[in-house]
Amino acid sequence: MKRKHHGTKVLHMVNATSPEVQHYFEIMFKDLKVHLPFFSDALKNAIIDSCEVCSFKRNAILLDYGETCRYCYFCIKGLVTGRYIKDGAEKAKWFFAEHDMIISVKSFFNQVVSLDKLVAKEPTICLAISWEKLENIYAEYPEFNKIGRKLTEHYYELAEERAMWINYTAEERYHLLFKEYPKLENRITDTDLASYLGISRQYLSAIKKRCIRSPRQRIPG
Repeated sequence: MKRKHHGTKVLHMVNATSPEVQHYFEIMFKDLKVHLPFFSDALKNAIIDSCEVCSFKRNAILLDYGETCRYCYFCIKGLVTGRYIKDGAEKAKWFFAEHDMIISVKSFFNQVVSLDKLVAKEPTICLAISWEKLENIYAEYPEFNKIGRKLTEHYYELAEERAMWINYTAEERYHLLFKEYPKLENRITDTDLASYLGISRQYLSAIKKRCIRSPRQRIPG
């Protein structure tokens, strides 16, 4: 994360004692404890010592095409859009916000160049851990492997659910998106939202107008 567009490192965690930074870790550990309610203080300290706090301005690039995703980010606050190229045009792939783990999946897990791009769409603060340090924690603390497995299962289930949305119309997918991920509502630009849904901005505008006239739209499921 030395390059400017990869964000500004606010603090290295070895020296991070401020209440604000401690609160960031409280948020992350609360989420991790959903998957492993009890883990050792040694593991907790190892995670703290291995993480950095990163701050990204709006439109800052966390990861660009052709780079290797070397960090896993835990989003404290903000919004990040994942992008990809299709038929020579950039498309929105997915959106990440508070409490989400942010990576380019294939690039991070295999440490290969990325076909994705990660862009902060709001001022964003994350806790970041490098692939190397994460692997070291897995090796030294077997208990952490359960957290990793449970997180992988969780995100795989979400991805499978979203894959089923292909069976619905763009308007139904619009409603599903904000039903299942309410934290994204009113935060995604029309350009990104239309791109994700695979429709024009004009058609998206028509969907929004119908929502205003008839707020109780039918949502699949």
